[in-house]
Amino acid sequence: MPALTARFNSRCSRCDCEHGCVYNASMGIALIIYGLIVLGGGIMGFRMAGSRASLMMGAASGLMLAISGTLVLLGNRGGAYWGMGVTGALILVFGRRYLESREMMPAGLMLAASVIVAAILYAQLTT
Repeated sequence: MPALTARFNSRCSRCDCEHGCVYNASMGIALIIYGLIVLGGGIMGFRMAGSRASLMMGAASGLMLAISGTLVLLGNRGGAYWGMGVTGALILVFGRRYLESREMMPAGLMLAASVIVAAILYAQLTT
């Protein structure tokens, strides 16, 4: 993992700076891992409750997050903003579900994960 981080954080391809600008590995990796978590949650929702909507939305959201993470790793700034948009939408969905149910699983856990990923993205995009 350090080799991957060093490769993507060493120099920015656009401005040749030392800190890697917004094109760094932590954003891309966070988006890909979060996408896998969202996909896993959709699969679990389908297996436990038979919810086809959970499976479809988990798969769609997880795929969009994984694609945006891959774009970030390839140096595309738009991928970070796309991932932030998907994450923001998931914050709204899981926030509403948590407020309605007050259950930590799965709504509270997914809300917490969404907020953490949004904070990582925001911190990286604003520096």
